[in-house]
Amino acid sequence: MKLLIISAGPGMQEVREKYGHAIDWISSVISSPNIEIDVTHIYKNEDFDESYYDGWIITGSSSSVRDNQEWIDFLKNKIIHASINFIPVLGICFGHQIISEALGGKVIKNQKGWELGSYKIKVNNKGVSNPLFSDIDANDYFYFSHEDVVSELPDSAVELANNNMGVQSFSIKNQIFGVQFHPEFTSDITQEYVNIRYKRGIINHCNQVFESKTSYKIILNFIRLLRESK
Repeated sequence: MKLLIISAGPGMQEVREKYGHAIDWISSVISSPNIEIDVTHIYKNEDFDESYYDGWIITGSSSSVRDNQEWIDFLKNKIIHASINFIPVLGICFGHQIISEALGGKVIKNQKGWELGSYKIKVNNKGVSNPLFSDIDANDYFYFSHEDVVSELPDSAVELANNNMGVQSFSIKNQIFGVQFHPEFTSDITQEYVNIRYKRGIINHCNQVFESKTSYKIILNFIRLLRESK
C-alpha cells in the first residue's frame, strides 16, 4: 500500500529541533513495513502523481487557509481531484480546514481565540458509529494547536465531533476525513507548543496538558480504511 504524507509546512523550529516533524510523528504511529510512505512538501509547490497513492494525509501548518499563497490554491485543487476520483484523504488541523474550504465549506479566525493544549470533544452518534473513531475513548483528551476554525462544512460533509470551540471532525462519504485535533502529537510535543506560545505572549496562561491515550488511533483507523478500500 502506498501512502502520501502532504507536508503543509516546516513546523515550528524549536519543536522540530527537539522532537522532529509531523511527518516523523505520523510515520512512527503507522510503523508498518507493508506501507510505502512518501512525503511531498506542498508548501514548496512540490507536485505529485495523485493516481500513484492509495491515500493521503495532510498535515497541520503555521499558515492559514485564508492566506493568499499559490501553494494553498494548488493544494485545494489536489483535494478537489481526490474528491472526484475517490482517493481517501485524512486532513489534520490545517488539513481539516483546507479540505473543508476546498470542497465548499468556510474557515475563519476563531473569535474565541486559540485552542491550544489538551481538551475533550463531543463525538456525536454519527462519530461513534464511524470507523474513523473506532476504539477511541470519546471521553479522552485530544491535542490542539490552532486559531482558525471551520465555521461552515461542505454540503456533502457529515459532522462527527465538536466542542465549544467549533467543528472537530467530519467525514465526506467515508472517503475524506478531517480532524481539527492532532492525533500525531504526544503530551510532550503539545506542552512544548503551549510553553513556546505562552513565552511569546500569544496566550496569557500556560495550560496544563493532559495525556491522550487513544487519539493516535485516528491515524491507524484511517490506514485500516485504506486497506479495506483496496
